Amino acid sequence: MIDHVVSKSLSKKLPLLAVSAALAVAAAACLVAFKPVIHKIEKTSRQRSLASRMVAGVFTDPVSGNVMPWRLYVPPGAGGSPKRLPIILVLHGGPGRGDDNLGQLDESVQYLLSDTLQGIEPVMVLAPQAGIRTHWVNYPSFDPPFTNFDQRVIPESENIKTAIDLLRDVSRKYHADPSRIYLTGMSMGGEGSWDALTYYPHLFAAALILNGAGDPRAMDRVRKLPIRFFHGSADTTTPVANSRELAASLRKVGALARYKELRGAGHDIRAQVYTRENFEWLLQQRRSAGPGLSIHRGPNISSGPPS
Repeated sequence: MIDHVVSKSLSKKLPLLAVSAALAVAAAACLVAFKPVIHKIEKTSRQRSLASRMVAGVFTDPVSGNVMPWRLYVPPGAGGSPKRLPIILVLHGGPGRGDDNLGQLDESVQYLLSDTLQGIEPVMVLAPQAGIRTHWVNYPSFDPPFTNFDQRVIPESENIKTAIDLLRDVSRKYHADPSRIYLTGMSMGGEGSWDALTYYPHLFAAALILNGAGDPRAMDRVRKLPIRFFHGSADTTTPVANSRELAASLRKVGALARYKELRGAGHDIRAQVYTRENFEWLLQQRRSAGPGLSIHRGPNISSGPPS
């Protein structure tokens, strides 16, 4: 009799349990479906917050007519100071492409506007935006992997030429210190950084490059530049073989550049690289009056085995 009552009670509860389970599954599915939407909202909110702290503009290259939106961070109070400030050109990765003058305001810009950098000293930050379906380096495809290349086959892009003209224009108008112009970028921005350095080594005092690619044959042009570059060993978008090959070429010409491989790290290594220690090193570097020469100050990172 007891067994019969228990069985009957369970039979009444089973449909309710099934409904509860179905609702739980549906709720979980909704969370998964809404995650990209939530991420997009958070991303847009962050970008608008960064944008509210920056000057906006659109630059048209006088030679090619290439149009490039840009944002510039000018530290509060800098306008009333006679002191010339350093400036960092930050080249965005693939997701930053567009014409909205917002997409390029990614985590890299967030780090550069944070106290991690600005707490050392006030620094201007220039963030240009490459157009939709374009590269900083004109790879024939938009599908990874993106590997080292030959500049004789893939010459300097209009985007790099425009970004450099923009940097010169902004540096002049906002009275940046010409001996303290720096460069950084990750992924597509890392590829553009290597290309910009090899075409304009006289312009920059130093660079931080993350998970990039370049032309190993062009490394002799940057042998006197202080460069710290990093790569995640597990990166599949821009393979670690890129930086290993560039490091080997740099060693052959006795370059100042130093490479550090981050064992097990993937494509986004900004948290490991955009540190106070690396920013302090960057800001210690000065470009001398001679073309293509930089004054190297402070310890460099080890070029030994991966960490």
